[in-house]
Amino acid sequence: MSRTQHLLIFACLILVAALSTYTYLDKQNKATKWYSQAQVNQGAALFADNCASCHGVKAQGALNWMQPNEAGVRGAPPLNGSGHAWHHSLDNLIQTTTHGRGAMPAWQGTLTKAELVATLAWAQSLWPDKIYQAWLQQN
Repeated sequence: MSRTQHLLIFACLILVAALSTYTYLDKQNKATKWYSQAQVNQGAALFADNCASCHGVKAQGALNWMQPNEAGVRGAPPLNGSGHAWHHSLDNLIQTTTHGRGAMPAWQGTLTKAELVATLAWAQSLWPDKIYQAWLQQN
């Protein structure tokens, strides 16, 4: 493959990545989501297999997640829009899932970045529109 072909493929990949995270407004001025339904579908299975044991099957979080245990560690927070996850940018959420934070394990090496993003897409698909709109304005 020639250098020009490599550069063209690289440019196309960058364009696809940029467009996949762009938010559009529909006719009612409501933001459409940054993720696709395919990502949500993939993320649902990944979440069930990797995240639900701590965050709950509906991403509702651990019981009393705000209360630290005897070791001072808080339970897994809700990711369904009822906790604080919506206060974090997508990049921050990707970094947290990739490298871990506190009791949250690092998923790098277990899940690909695309799988982590799909998992986040599924969690965000649970957010009420009002929460998603607030997240968009903040981020």
